[in-house]
Amino acid sequence: MLNPIIAQGIEFTNVYKQYKDAPVPIREAMCFKAQYPALLPAVKEGDMYAGRRSGRRATFFGPVWWSGYPNFNPKQPVEGKQGGYVFDFAAVYEIAKTDEEKKAMDELNKFWTKECTMSKIHAQVDSKDGVGFLYANNLDKLVTQGLPGLKQEVNQMPESDFKTGLLSVLETVTNVIRNYQQQAEENGLTDIANNLSAIAERPPATIYEALQLILIFELMCHERHYEINRLDVALGDIYVQQIDSGAMTKEQIIEEIRGFYQMIMENGDITVCRLMLGGKGRRNADNADRFIEAAFLAEQRHKQVAPQVSLRFYKGINPNLLTLAYETINITGTFPTLYNDDALLDGVVEAYKVLPEEASNFYPLGCGEIIMAHQSPALLVVGWSIPETIHKGIRAATGSTFDELYQSVLTQIKLQAEIYASYHRVLVDTHNNESAFLMAALLNDDCIKRGKPLLNGGAKYNGGCVMGHGFTNAADALTAIKKLVYEDKNLTLEHVLKALDANFKGHEDIRKALLAAPKYGNDDTGADQMLARLWRDISIISNKAGEEVGFDFFTVSSVNPGGYWLGSIMGATADGRLAGEPFAIGNAPAAGRDKNGLTALMNSVLKTDPANGGTMTNFKVSREFFSKERGKFEALFSAYWAGGGLQANVTIVNKGDLEAALKEPEKFPHLLVRLGGWTARFIDLEPPIQKEILERTLY
Repeated sequence: MLNPIIAQGIEFTNVYKQYKDAPVPIREAMCFKAQYPALLPAVKEGDMYAGRRSGRRATFFGPVWWSGYPNFNPKQPVEGKQGGYVFDFAAVYEIAKTDEEKKAMDELNKFWTKECTMSKIHAQVDSKDGVGFLYANNLDKLVTQGLPGLKQEVNQMPESDFKTGLLSVLETVTNVIRNYQQQAEENGLTDIANNLSAIAERPPATIYEALQLILIFELMCHERHYEINRLDVALGDIYVQQIDSGAMTKEQIIEEIRGFYQMIMENGDITVCRLMLGGKGRRNADNADRFIEAAFLAEQRHKQVAPQVSLRFYKGINPNLLTLAYETINITGTFPTLYNDDALLDGVVEAYKVLPEEASNFYPLGCGEIIMAHQSPALLVVGWSIPETIHKGIRAATGSTFDELYQSVLTQIKLQAEIYASYHRVLVDTHNNESAFLMAALLNDDCIKRGKPLLNGGAKYNGGCVMGHGFTNAADALTAIKKLVYEDKNLTLEHVLKALDANFKGHEDIRKALLAAPKYGNDDTGADQMLARLWRDISIISNKAGEEVGFDFFTVSSVNPGGYWLGSIMGATADGRLAGEPFAIGNAPAAGRDKNGLTALMNSVLKTDPANGGTMTNFKVSREFFSKERGKFEALFSAYWAGGGLQANVTIVNKGDLEAALKEPEKFPHLLVRLGGWTARFIDLEPPIQKEILERTLY
């Protein structure tokens, strides 16, 4: 008998072959039906909710994706992340044990090497860089209408293959719910069974029912990439009705929310799984604010790395929520992440060319890259090494002025932006040709109305966001060259380049001079303006490159920890950074380079242009400062927000805990730290990342 994973892979492949030439929505719907509920583990004793993600699978349809080309071999059997039609190439080496299984996997491998979506993409392009498509669903619509309401809405569409596909996936979701219901009944899990029965037949009427529906829908729509957008809007009215009527106590609902968090933690990818609360433009702000309080109290008990609870606040939100948010950060160490709508929304309008009311639906995806929730697919392009591009411009520069050097840098930026835009065009077009992404289309604002799939004219906006890394290092390098080469004339450009090529070996004096040049994060006007100028120019050039290949927007973010691995393969840079050292993470100083205090750091960050693809700034604060000088802490951040601060990742740690955790990790299992766009247990991180976090300035 074959391993069940292999058997399911064969069954899925046979369905794909049967519908290979069928219309795209029909093939997808049939393949989706073939994988569920087969890929979902059973409900088990002790579960509060149904809806777990299975471990290994051989082949399946990924309704959202994070794509990296599968260059797998027996010495490196890594699953990788793909989307569309997916084959786990690592399974060839890890699952098959018998000769029969090995033969079956070899046949699957041979077939899907040509047929998986990523293979079709990379048959057209030389690049093997990854790209992502995640999505922020309209959960308010899901809870308000329920599955029957969605089915009724789809039934009103004109007849089409797209309509048939949508009805099919809704039937599959309902079948999964009924399957779970039967399991729960057989195991005496009455509460779960009743919950499931309810959401199969009508919109949810309780928080418990609503969270169950969201878990199953997100599981089937996002796999391990839960993106829980505006949970407070979706559940605020139900929460208030249950509390005010006496049907439930706050304590009971807090526990239901905590259980919801636990399911995401156990089944999601910890580097994403954002849960967004708050923000301007909510239809039920007062009720939503009351729910946020319960959500924060649940997070204080949960204290895990996922979901990444985040708050969008603004003038007019319940002021007690920001105070509660600070206390929650103190208890959890990192959550919630904070976003300032008063400063962000105008930038979103400009960068994404959307209406103000549409900008209020912005969603910081994954690590914080901004998308238009349930209006646009979240398309994340490759990781862009900004220092590498700037270094090419420096090396190609001619002339005797800094302006001429900067023009050379802009030329390289334009070339790179055009490459990424063209590459992204291929990715979007290929995925559109292969997949309708039916689950995401159900909770998009316009797909059903327009009768079109997400990437084929259904979504109102179609664009992309490049993940930029190392902005700070690149800008500091330009600042140092401008000062030392063109203003003070203490060095020549040739001397600097020669020192970089040697990784400063034998040129320690040049490195010392570069390190001594002004650095971002110290409220130095020149250094700060250089970063603002560079990012602004990159944003303008990239958006134009995207427009030229047909995108509505094409932005660049500076948010997540890709600077660790991009830095590891980059040579020395003119800010004094040695080859292989990590880039600065997000919109923050290079580790330890901010030396003038927290106010100076904030003043530097305040000069960031809000019209970008998303930004994250890390603030590492000692628990002693937070506890003993709480008033000063809140006053500093109040001034930061009032001055236009866009966002903050606050990590609160005891002095010495990080060093102690390196020596005795078993004593610090719950020590959480913020990387760039996500949180991790400090003891789980690789040594270079631990080193970078240790070197960050502690305030």
